[in-house]
Amino acid sequence: MSTSTTTPVPTPPGLAASVGALAAAALGGLAIGALTSFNQGWLPFHLNSLSNSSGSWSVAAFLLALLPRRRWAAVAAAAAALACMMLGYDLASVLRGYHASAGTTVFWLTAAVLVGPFLGLTAHSLRFRTGFAPWGTGMLSGVLVGEGVYGLLVIAGTTSVAYWSASVAAGLAFLVWACARRFPARRPVLTAVAVTAVVGGAFVAVYGMNPIQWFWF
Repeated sequence: MSTSTTTPVPTPPGLAASVGALAAAALGGLAIGALTSFNQGWLPFHLNSLSNSSGSWSVAAFLLALLPRRRWAAVAAAAAALACMMLGYDLASVLRGYHASAGTTVFWLTAAVLVGPFLGLTAHSLRFRTGFAPWGTGMLSGVLVGEGVYGLLVIAGTTSVAYWSASVAAGLAFLVWACARRFPARRPVLTAVAVTAVVGGAFVAVYGMNPIQWFWF
């Protein structure tokens, strides 16, 4: 009598690492989202906008997307992180006795699908110095600068001027660092600067229309 055994196929090490990084990004997103909700009642005035800022979540998703080494995993990590931030925020808000806003939830889940992949590409491109790096840098810098300018121009009367000034400074500092350390040649530097200006201007214009209300129902 002969017996046959089936040898299990091992999971490729790279795939296992990517899946682990994705799980870490999702859990990190849930934690950041929950902390955002609680921070809205804890942070002092000059830091309160940190919990009502697109830039802070964008930076968090970008940082979490640095965990995987593979490009597809970085893209998925940023999208998952943003989606989980919103879910964590909603769960924490319910625990605090508040109702989750369906419109805000749909807005951020849409952003996770549309914007998250670009944040992931940015993280991967800066880590491995690919051709997308100037474009991605300009996008993230533009978000930080644009939101800061919007805050200074539109809502400075009810929020912290120092916070929005810091957002602008952070965006410009990120731009300078990337240009100096990741793509110092003239053409990519000009590309990053131009994309920062376009995205920043578009951010101010779109935010002025209060896009979250488009998702209210």
